[in-house]
Amino acid sequence: MPAQEDFPPVPTFSFTNLALIKDTTEMKKSAFFLNTIQGSVDDVIETKVTVGYEELLEGINSKSKILLLEGRPGCGKTTLTRKISRDWGEGAVLRFIKYLFLIPLRQFYATPITGLSNILQYFDMSDLEVNIKGNAGEGVCFIFDGLDEYSQKYTKDGCSWFEQLLRGHIFPSSTIIITSRPNASVGLRKQAHVRGEVLGFLKKQIDEYIDKSYSNNPSKASEVKEYLHNHQNILHMCYVPLHLVMIIFIHDSYQDQKAPLPKTETDVYNLFTVMSLVRYYTKIGKDIILSDLQSIPSPELAIFLSISKVAYNTTAASKTSLSLHDINSEFSVSDVANLGFIVVDKIIGLTGAEPILSFVHLTNQEFLAAYHVSTLSSDEQLKAIREHIGQPHMGVVLKFFCGLTGLQNPDHWTSIMDYATNDILKSMHCVFESQNGQRCRELFSKVRGHLYIRNETLTLLDYCVVGYCLESAHDTVKSIALRCQLTAEGLEIIVQKLTRSIESVTELEVCDDLCDKDKLLALKELLHRFPNMKSLE
Repeated sequence: MPAQEDFPPVPTFSFTNLALIKDTTEMKKSAFFLNTIQGSVDDVIETKVTVGYEELLEGINSKSKILLLEGRPGCGKTTLTRKISRDWGEGAVLRFIKYLFLIPLRQFYATPITGLSNILQYFDMSDLEVNIKGNAGEGVCFIFDGLDEYSQKYTKDGCSWFEQLLRGHIFPSSTIIITSRPNASVGLRKQAHVRGEVLGFLKKQIDEYIDKSYSNNPSKASEVKEYLHNHQNILHMCYVPLHLVMIIFIHDSYQDQKAPLPKTETDVYNLFTVMSLVRYYTKIGKDIILSDLQSIPSPELAIFLSISKVAYNTTAASKTSLSLHDINSEFSVSDVANLGFIVVDKIIGLTGAEPILSFVHLTNQEFLAAYHVSTLSSDEQLKAIREHIGQPHMGVVLKFFCGLTGLQNPDHWTSIMDYATNDILKSMHCVFESQNGQRCRELFSKVRGHLYIRNETLTLLDYCVVGYCLESAHDTVKSIALRCQLTAEGLEIIVQKLTRSIESVTELEVCDDLCDKDKLLALKELLHRFPNMKSLE
């Protein structure tokens, strides 16, 4: 297969942040920790400290042989493994390693790794097998990239080749580096000698990346920063490097067309999907103006709808890779891949190299899954909502669905709102994506005007969501209780959005062990204008 072309185009410079997971029973919610939480199933809720790239790799020595690198989709795990491989080749890291194998586990999706011969066959280096076995793997480093994309990592009897390797029963002198989404690597954490988290960007790196992207146009850099400052929820997305690249690309493209910029994550992926299709038409020499996904012409529309259906089925089944059997037989692999949403790789199968398909990014897969649901009949949509609303791995799909439909159907909203009592934050996220202010008022009416959030680590996006709902619900809001760790930035967002609720809010409770006196004094000064406030803690 030819090399895949990056889209959106990625600049030649890149950088990311790493954290070392500390082995401790005491979890300290420092400011650094709070900046690493994004409010997803892939958050690592453990004590962690910043660590340098070289320092992290130095943790692998003769006694510590397994390094587990966790991180959410798009944070740069694969890029980091490529850097490790390149730096090793240049003699900069892991100098005690003689042979290093970077193994994309998605390419062993159909047929599990049953022995060293599978790996050496993939690299066309079968002649090394006798030497590696004879030395018990000494001087060999296996980098397994994407454990979450490998379907055969565990077996009922625990006797798979992969499990035996991790336990040191096979090649006990080898070095192993594994990357994975955190929700797929829980079982490996006790076996890992060193654990790290690939964080993606922090705020400082976002600004640096924007400055470097517009090194010849500082005013453009200022425009992008101002846009992100005014849309803190979009800024929150940019902690994932891939999202920042997408948003810069969208900003440049749509500013030139004087079109509205995205306000929600649904808007971002909607616009990016349209742009991907426009790129496809440009490459094949067709001058087609595509304003939205509803205006896709034939025959591409049928292919796109088929891809969206596959995205839904695979996401519901917690699959990130798919085979030819998963796609509609009337379309060829090239038909599906040419639109730009699916990447085709090779896998090692029983008959040699076979094609395997995967979506370019998990969130892209989730957006397409939501788009499929949005094209179904009202009854079918309601069935899908009820089947998946309580499943954590379908939470993003549900939010995208709300964004695509605007929650116009009252039956759909009722099903989602039924969860408000136990998980009001999830309902508020759905409302925010829909940008439907009336649904905010209905949500607060259901909870009798009382917002109560406890035991949550609120992210920047959470604060934006809560602020939007408070502003939209305004006179239906009566009391607010935030019994969770807070940040000054988050409090500022919420208080600014409370302006429309001045007359209705009578109680505000803030419980935060780290809420220092200066923060509380500032909060009191901001809230002195609420005439009916009865208590403030």
